[in-house]
Amino acid sequence: MKVLSSNKDLYDYLLLLSSELKQRGETTLSEAVLFAAGQASSLSTEFLGESRIALRQVSNEENGVLTKQERADLSSVLKQLDKALPRGR
Repeated sequence: MKVLSSNKDLYDYLLLLSSELKQRGETTLSEAVLFAAGQASSLSTEFLGESRIALRQVSNEENGVLTKQERADLSSVLKQLDKALPRGR
């Protein structure tokens, strides 16, 4: 279970995930995650929101390129983002 304690932790996770996706040939997903990471200097809610959008896309479209542990980490991070951000998006 991946536990984030700061936006920096999320940023680092996004960079790692983007790199893994790129290495496995998932360029479009990698770029979506990298775009979200690039929002780290924006407002916190914008960064978290873009991260949530990108990670949901990965969750829906990764088609088995992630390991079981990586999928568990992704799910954990998404749950944390859902808890941190208001609903209605």
